[in-house]
Amino acid sequence: MSGMLGYIPVPLPRSRIGRAQSQAKECGGVRDENPIERIHMNILKSTAPLAILASAALVACSSDKTGDCPTITGITDASVATVFKPGSTPDPSNVLFTLELTRVNGKCDMGKKERSADASLEIDFRATRPPSGAEAHYTFPYFVAVTEGSSRILVKRIYSVAIAFQPGQTTSTVKDTIDSTHLEVDKGKHPYDYQILAGLQLSKSQLDYNRQHYGP
Repeated sequence: MSGMLGYIPVPLPRSRIGRAQSQAKECGGVRDENPIERIHMNILKSTAPLAILASAALVACSSDKTGDCPTITGITDASVATVFKPGSTPDPSNVLFTLELTRVNGKCDMGKKERSADASLEIDFRATRPPSGAEAHYTFPYFVAVTEGSSRILVKRIYSVAIAFQPGQTTSTVKDTIDSTHLEVDKGKHPYDYQILAGLQLSKSQLDYNRQHYGP
């Protein structure tokens, strides 16, 4: 059984988290009332083992009509990162660039008797910067985590996205692909009891800045 899931993270402020969760329900169902908001800080701090992530081929399909796949989504609070010029204070006038995680698409392939699932992800990013005549290249870390419910982080893997600005360019878009995230289902559980979450790997100061400048 295979399916395709997708979710467009809603940019901050946090008052729009409810809308993001509503969109996620349309893309396979959020089985817990609010697992994403409650777990995102634990994910950012987590150094969970990587054993569950493995490479595997997937069968693409147009939609997941059964809702049996894991929820594949982005974390709203971890969808924006503001990077400042080295040695400067965190002020809007000192912004070097801003990176947004704008979309997460996933394809899910179910194993026999729903005891496992493989998912591939396509993640879209958009970077912006103040006007500049210089060429610039940056990298920024992001994560993909497999979770169960609102408290159990099974695995987390860190990736990096490369950002390039040509002279005079103020907006740059990037698509990154994660070939496979593998999930082995615990006894008595189903793939839909789990989540595959993506977000930018923010520091505490970056998360605090988001809440201060984009929060309610």
